[in-house]
Amino acid sequence: MSRLEAFFKYPVNISRKILLVDDDEGIAWIMKKIVKEAGHRLMTAATAKEGMGKFKRSRDLDMAIIDLRLGNDSGFTFVKKAKEVNDKVKFVMISAFGDPDIKAKAREIGVRHFLDKPLKAEKLLDIIQRDCI
Repeated sequence: MSRLEAFFKYPVNISRKILLVDDDEGIAWIMKKIVKEAGHRLMTAATAKEGMGKFKRSRDLDMAIIDLRLGNDSGFTFVKKAKEVNDKVKFVMISAFGDPDIKAKAREIGVRHFLDKPLKAEKLLDIIQRDCI
């Protein structure tokens, strides 16, 4: 029995393919552990450039989780460019700096959810299950 089963509201029927673009190694490590234990596949990228390369090569991507601040790059810019490549992918933005104006701007460009850091495993897994149908 998985330690994370208590977090699930929906059974995992299909493994989802998710891209995480975040320059924080600690966030990438914990997200990989949570998402993999839940039965999904997670690719990680530490820069916007690396993330866009993986995004373009992954034709079966279900969701992209993008940090608002990516070194010298912006998560907003990443999402806009990525939507031009594949507008079927669902986008989630994460940040420790999520004020209401930033969250509104994220929604305007097509981000479905905005998660504040520190992330809550239950909320993340719920979004993956609900939005990757």
